[in-house]
Amino acid sequence: MVVNFTLVSDLQLLQRRDFPLYDKTLADPNGTNPLIDGEFMNLNSAYQLIRGADGSVGWTVFAERGRFDVQALKKTTVLFGNTYEADTRVFTTTNLTLLGKLQISQSVDVDGKTKSGLAIFSSGECIGYVTRLPANNGQRLRFIQTLV
Repeated sequence: MVVNFTLVSDLQLLQRRDFPLYDKTLADPNGTNPLIDGEFMNLNSAYQLIRGADGSVGWTVFAERGRFDVQALKKTTVLFGNTYEADTRVFTTTNLTLLGKLQISQSVDVDGKTKSGLAIFSSGECIGYVTRLPANNGQRLRFIQTLV
């Protein structure tokens, strides 16, 4: 199993929340485009998780693809509160700079699938900042999430 998201910060300092998925097929690990750890989600008006939209406020999925509780309950865990630093594979490399601002992008390619991840800031909400570039971090983007 590929790990797409790893916390650098201590987990004990973070607030995790479980929310139901609007699209229940995202919980199926064998589906056409299942959720993966490190993907960014938004809450819809019914307080259900949907894939993150460009420049929106969102939260990181903190549950690996294929977890039985996610499949059974059709809910997933997101990092909902407090600042954290993490390494991720769910990002686009275009124009990344050290300490550059980041936003959610709904069109991040991960292993040939379209995910909601991080991209360089252009407009909307700033989610965080680049703290280590992929070339110096095993091809993973290190970022600090500052949306609290």
